[in-house]
Amino acid sequence: MMEFTTTDGYGRKKGGEGGVAVNVGCISVGNQVSATAETKWPDEAASSSAPVVSRAIHYDTVPDKDTGYNQPQKIGFSWEGPLGADPNQKLSADLLLSVGFGEQSNGLIEKVDVLAEIPKVLKAIVNATGTKPYIYQWMQPDAVLRLRGPEGILHGQNEVDLKGTAFVEASYVS
Repeated sequence: MMEFTTTDGYGRKKGGEGGVAVNVGCISVGNQVSATAETKWPDEAASSSAPVVSRAIHYDTVPDKDTGYNQPQKIGFSWEGPLGADPNQKLSADLLLSVGFGEQSNGLIEKVDVLAEIPKVLKAIVNATGTKPYIYQWMQPDAVLRLRGPEGILHGQNEVDLKGTAFVEASYVS
């Protein structure tokens, strides 16, 4: 899954009404794939009955004094879409990660100050634009993905919990 939120200068009308979030993803089980994509406009709530869902949600955000950004303490991911060409067969998945904050951080690998990683010439150009890019990276070896779909795909079950390692990256550019 990848989600991109524009700055407030973009919107449905002229811009200035808030950032637009565009999210694309997919769920793959065996040789079956469900592609997901969703656009969320700043003046709309996400629909609970959308036919296709592709969402990354930051919960319980806390201001990070190191970066100036609001870091989530939990991140939720949801996917739902048609399975292949049959719109009546759906595949969906959910993942909720508790990433914590500060001393209570859970799985934070690195908080990357992008400007500190690039050559001086490029840094001067980026600084002139006023941007301050940071990347948060988390790894959680105890993640549980809840997968739902037709019994034929999930070995006779409608729902399974898959345990594994999740790597999550959140990039912020202002």
